[in-house]
Amino acid sequence: MLNIFNLKLNNSNFFVTKKEKIDNKSNDRGQTRHYPPANREWFNSIYAYNKNTSKLLHVADKAILILIKSYFNLYSADLEKTKKTRRTRRFRRLSVNRILISRAELKHTSDKVIITIYIYNRHLKYYLNKIKTIATLNILKKKLSKQKLQIIVNNGLKITSNVLKQKKILFETLNIGNNKFNNYGNNYVNKYLKIFIFKCLHEEMLYLNLKQIIFVNKSKFNCNYLLPLSSLIAKIYKKKIEFNIVNLKYLYLNSYIFTETLVTKIKNRKNRVLRVLKASLSMFKLPPLNKLAIFDDMYNRKKKAQNLKVNHVLSNPNFMLFNKGLRLQQQGKGLGKGKGKGKGINSISNNSDYDTLDLILSKVYSKNLLQNKLVNIDITKKKEHVTNTVLCSIKHKSVSGIRIEAAGRLTRRNTAERSAYKLRYKGNIRNEDSSFKGLSTVILRGHAKSNLQYTKLKSKKKIGSFGLKGWISSN
Repeated sequence: MLNIFNLKLNNSNFFVTKKEKIDNKSNDRGQTRHYPPANREWFNSIYAYNKNTSKLLHVADKAILILIKSYFNLYSADLEKTKKTRRTRRFRRLSVNRILISRAELKHTSDKVIITIYIYNRHLKYYLNKIKTIATLNILKKKLSKQKLQIIVNNGLKITSNVLKQKKILFETLNIGNNKFNNYGNNYVNKYLKIFIFKCLHEEMLYLNLKQIIFVNKSKFNCNYLLPLSSLIAKIYKKKIEFNIVNLKYLYLNSYIFTETLVTKIKNRKNRVLRVLKASLSMFKLPPLNKLAIFDDMYNRKKKAQNLKVNHVLSNPNFMLFNKGLRLQQQGKGLGKGKGKGKGINSISNNSDYDTLDLILSKVYSKNLLQNKLVNIDITKKKEHVTNTVLCSIKHKSVSGIRIEAAGRLTRRNTAERSAYKLRYKGNIRNEDSSFKGLSTVILRGHAKSNLQYTKLKSKKKIGSFGLKGWISSN
C-alpha cells in the first residue's frame, strides 16, 4: 500500500505541490490534544464475537461490586469487642468508618480479566488516630504543674511503704496454724494483684488490640487474602482474575466513593442535608488559579508542535559528527570489555544510554535539557528529566471543582412532604483547555467531558426515596 502511494506521489504534480506547501507552511494549531486512558471511556473494555455476552456484563458488574464490598468489610467481633446483633450490623452498615470501594473498571482479554479498584481506607485511618490519641494522652502533664506532681509522688511513696509494712505483719500472723487459710489468703492477694496489673497496663493492652485490628486490615490487600475472592469472581466470568488496587489519599478523588458516603450520611435522620453537603465541600481546598500561566499557555510559541522533519535533523552536520563520536565510544567500550567479537557487538546493541531517537526528539521539542544543542549530558540528569517531563505531561492530577445535587424526600420528619432540591458546589467544573485556553478537547462516549467524573446514586428512607448526583472536575 505504501509503495503504491509513493509511486502516485512521484508521478502526479498535484501531490508534489501539496507536499511543498505543507513543508513551507508554519504550524499554528497549538498543543496536541490530551487523550485520556481507555478505562475512562468505558467501564468494560471488551471485544466479543457473540453480542449476547455483552448484554449480561451490567448484571455481572453489580454482583462483583457487592462481592468485593462484603469481602473487604469482613471483621472479627472478638478483636473489635462487639456483639453480633441486628442493631450493631445496622450501625456498621450506616457508618463511614470502613473500607470504601469504588465501582470496578474491567479490561477483558482472551484469557483473563484485569479489575482496577479505587479504595479509601477510612477504617485504617480511624484506628491509627486512636493510637495517636493514646500516645499523646497525658492529662497530668497538661493540667498539673511539676511541683504538684512531686507532692503526689511523695505521698504515694509514703502510702505504699505503710501498706507493705502492714502486709508483712499480716503474713507473719497468718502463717501461724492453718495452711488452708494461708492458701486462701495467697489466692485473694493474687486476684487483686492481677486487677492492679490490668489497670496499670490498660493503655498497653489497648494499644496491642488496636495493632491487631490494623494488621488484619492491612492483610486484606495481600495476594493470599485475595486468592479466594479471585476464585469467586472467576466463576462468574470463567477467566483468570487480576487485581489493580489504587489506594486514595483523599475521599473526594473518586466521585463514586464521595457520593456513596454522602448517601449514607443523608440516610441518618439526625443529619441535616445542607449541613452534610457543606461539611463534605469543606474537606476540599481549592487550588490557586494562576491566570498569567494560563495566558502564557495560550500564546506560548515554545509549546506549539513545530512542523519539523526527521530528515532535517539527520542531515545536520553537527548531529552526524556527534553520532559518529558516540558510536566509536560505544565500540571501544564493548570491545574492551568483551574477549571476542560477538560480545562486543552484543554490548553495543544492549547499551541504551545513548539513543539516536532521543537526540532527534530533543531537537524537535524546544523545552529540553539539551536546549537544541547536541551536548553530552549525564545519564542520571537525563533520567530525572525524562521522569519530570512524563509527570508534567500527565493531566487531570489536581481537583479543580466539585458539584453536588440532592433531590427527593429529604425532610427529617416522618411525614410524606414534597420533594426537596438541594445544590452545593465549590470551584469550577469547566474544562481549562476548552473554556480558558481555547484549545480543542476530547469528549468521552460522544457526550461526556474528559475532565469530569460523574456518578448518579439512589437510596430510600422511611419517608420515601431520594437521589444524589456528583461531579468532580480535574485539570
